[in-house]
Amino acid sequence: MLGKRIGIDLGTASIRLLAKGEGMIASEPAVVAMRDGEAAGSTFGAAALEHADDDRHLELHRPIAGGAVVDPAALRVLISHAIARAVGRQRIFKPDAVIAVMSAMSGDDRRAVLEAATLAGARTVYLLDAPIAAAMGTGMVLRGANGHLVIDVGAGKTEIAVLALEGTIAGECLAGHGGARLAAAVTDHVRREHGITLRAAQAEDIIASLARVGVHEERRLDVHSRVDSRDVSVSITSTELAGCLDDHVRPIVAALDRVFADTPAALRDDIVREGGVLCGGGAQLEGLGVSLSGAAGFEVRSDASPQLCAVRGTGHALDNLDVLKRTFMYIR
Repeated sequence: MLGKRIGIDLGTASIRLLAKGEGMIASEPAVVAMRDGEAAGSTFGAAALEHADDDRHLELHRPIAGGAVVDPAALRVLISHAIARAVGRQRIFKPDAVIAVMSAMSGDDRRAVLEAATLAGARTVYLLDAPIAAAMGTGMVLRGANGHLVIDVGAGKTEIAVLALEGTIAGECLAGHGGARLAAAVTDHVRREHGITLRAAQAEDIIASLARVGVHEERRLDVHSRVDSRDVSVSITSTELAGCLDDHVRPIVAALDRVFADTPAALRDDIVREGGVLCGGGAQLEGLGVSLSGAAGFEVRSDASPQLCAVRGTGHALDNLDVLKRTFMYIR
């Protein structure tokens, strides 16, 4: 096979790329900058954010929201840039691509992703459900009859799945419930309680510095902003984020309970013995694994590099394309 084989984790906040034999190529914000909605002259990722700051005529488009396609035109531009980045100057042979997407993504959205990748020059395109990609990226072997549990917490969705025999036995997708929603809740809280509007980077800094699920140790962070042309500094404490964190974790615990209840008894025994694995960028929230372990009654541990699980899994899937042909949606 002369064409490159590339894997793409198509997330709400980030798009990550790898090429077989080369490893990780890029991790970029899932955003494109376009002028008048035209692909010509567009940029993606961090470059798009920088160019939009410098040129007020450029508009930023985020094609994925809550794990679903909300802007098909921007999606085509995003995937075109991503595949071009992965393939590089090699244009003679078309690449094969595996793209990890939300398990609850609709059929229309899946066709939009397939079409975008095909138009971008891919020879063969396979869509892989994100929980399966994430599980493969942690090293789980899904061919056997043993049950495995993966909890994939992204920016725009949370997915919980029990996997065995190369498929999903029980699962639930909380579309729209992820790190972005937690950041919005923190931003709303600070606006109500302190009268300032956080930038996205400030909200992320507050979560990284203060958010501790189930930990009551008081921490404090000073945040600076401008209000009515005045420099304002407020002090945010970890204690005041407790309500935001509870609202974030409670639906995940409830979904985990439902998925576990829907799991056959023999596979439940496997999971209790083996435990579950937290993946996705949201798995980096401190204390989340301990909290879920306490609620579930078995260990839930975080992967060492949880944000890379899904894209690593697409790389493993590229070595097993025959399985994907039998099991998942693809176009050739």
